[in-house]
Amino acid sequence: MAEWLAREGASIVVSGREDDAVADTVAAVKGIGPDAIGISADLALVSEAHRLGDAAIAAVPQLDILVNNAGMSIRGHFWDVTDDDWDYQVNVNVRSPYILAQHAARHMIERKIKGRIVNISTIGVHSCHKDAAVYNLAKAGVEAMTKNMAFELGPYGISVNCVAPGNIALRPGTHEEPWFERAANAIPYGRVGNSDDIAAAVRFFCLPETEFTTGQTLLVDGAHNSYLTEMMPGKFNDPASIINPQSRR
Repeated sequence: MAEWLAREGASIVVSGREDDAVADTVAAVKGIGPDAIGISADLALVSEAHRLGDAAIAAVPQLDILVNNAGMSIRGHFWDVTDDDWDYQVNVNVRSPYILAQHAARHMIERKIKGRIVNISTIGVHSCHKDAAVYNLAKAGVEAMTKNMAFELGPYGISVNCVAPGNIALRPGTHEEPWFERAANAIPYGRVGNSDDIAAAVRFFCLPETEFTTGQTLLVDGAHNSYLTEMMPGKFNDPASIINPQSRR
């Protein structure tokens, strides 16, 4: 996502938990041309979300786009979820994105910036992952807040949209694995997803020509969700765990 937006001329502020990973992304973006800075933060902590929001805004002349991409899940039966595991997943998946959107919205409104906020959800909101109740319900909250934020920010010319990835197996630094072929058989488009599929959707929501599109969730899954709904009527749909028990989104 950072690289795709950089190719459009955007300067990038990138964040993550690990300093080395953040530095690698900054280097990759700088190789494209625009400026890039990194700010490490652990979004499982509310205080870190506020720190990141303040630091990012202080680091740039103005903030035009926020992409809320942090996400994780701890798999297990919902009745075994501890309070700590609940807090961790909810903070990362929905509370911190909410906080960062607050920081961005106040900045955009004050500066009269017709900005963009893009949130990231999951196919699991539409067809349940196995043993990921907290993750799925938190991401459902992301889709709900997308609609509410779009409603409230529309008068300020700020659009808010959401991308819901399906099985995105190919990410930077990963390689094809034997289970990819089996996974592709469950996806009508005939392949697993890759990071560029999601980056393209994020870029779409940030284009000047799409400013009137707001409050929407775009499912990017190769028709996987539609296929499972058709093939498994009346049953618990489980797109990600069926084809990859280790899937994180």
